[in-house]
Amino acid sequence: MWFGFTLMKQLLWRLVFCLNILLLAVTSSAQDQPAAAPKAQVSGPSSVSKKELTSHGFRFDEEKWPLCKVEGPEGPCEVEAFVYGEAHDDKTAHTCSKLDKATYVGHCVRGKLEGLSLVTADGTTKQAKEAFVSYFLGGRITYPALTSLLTKDLNLGAQDLKYKVGNLEAPRCGYGCVYFGKWDRSVERCGRFSEIFGADLFTESNARKLRDGTFDLSHYNAKFLEFLDRK
Repeated sequence: MWFGFTLMKQLLWRLVFCLNILLLAVTSSAQDQPAAAPKAQVSGPSSVSKKELTSHGFRFDEEKWPLCKVEGPEGPCEVEAFVYGEAHDDKTAHTCSKLDKATYVGHCVRGKLEGLSLVTADGTTKQAKEAFVSYFLGGRITYPALTSLLTKDLNLGAQDLKYKVGNLEAPRCGYGCVYFGKWDRSVERCGRFSEIFGADLFTESNARKLRDGTFDLSHYNAKFLEFLDRK
């Protein structure tokens, strides 16, 4: 009887000891686990109406071009085929073949690009890869748009529905603002962009960042919204 009681006592002691060891191990393991990293907060696009954009001097093409899918951080997203002809009688102007290798940085809302965005235009019939920074509304680009040819010399330019030189007005044209190391006409030709985005826009650093994928779109989105609020 006494032997059985002693054996039972030893077994209970060992059970309690093992449970304590197990509890200690579980607690230690939980403490050793790194804290869960907070998820990145990605702000959505700011809602700006077509009326507000046009009242601030932005324009939309009167033509309705086909919608093309481009790839980006929020999956395939549609933009209009906004790329002009790149040569005389370019039959692939405003077709998706100029955007079938394109990418975007921005937000896709209901399947269409929305807000201030960076579209890197590239495609099977695109002669030179080109960056476009502009506000998109339902996939439609607003003009004027900041551009940069991503080949040869670092540059920043613009694309607009109309461009006036003296008494002559050219429809749907692209023009240079600055070719770094060669010439700079950003003040006389492209002052509106400085008014919208600030004087630090036309820098060699920004032209380089458009090429290497580090252009700070969020910074200029804040500037864009400030511009809308000022008027």
